[in-house]
Amino acid sequence: MGTALLCFLPGAMSFEQYFRVEGHDRQEQFARFIAGLSPAMLQMGYLEVPEAVNFHEQRGPSTAMACELCAGVVGTTVLKLLLKRGKVKAAPWGMHFDAYRQKFSHTWRPFGNAHPMQRVLLKFIRPKMRLGPAQPKQA
Repeated sequence: MGTALLCFLPGAMSFEQYFRVEGHDRQEQFARFIAGLSPAMLQMGYLEVPEAVNFHEQRGPSTAMACELCAGVVGTTVLKLLLKRGKVKAAPWGMHFDAYRQKFSHTWRPFGNAHPMQRVLLKFIRPKMRLGPAQPKQA
């Protein structure tokens, strides 16, 4: 019931430099995306149905309110960039707003998911999030 924003601008940290998903299987990529997008993890305090998060089935919990918040934040950021009015902090800076908990957090993760705090967060996220059943090995 919130939104997070990471802005990738020319000359700044790239998506891959931040999330570090290349070379990982799809499920690990999802874990890295969630850890990188919301390192403050403001939403974790009220996730009532953990099975709603299932990387194997490519689904996660969301609400219409969160989608509207996201659209507003992205639209405002794009307009600010187009009009060249004020500074927009690029990744590794981010922000996370959770309307349900009425909390806001600025985040800074130099090295993105390679940052030591992110490595700890990933170790916490993997067992908490339902990664789905193991895939059968191909012969």
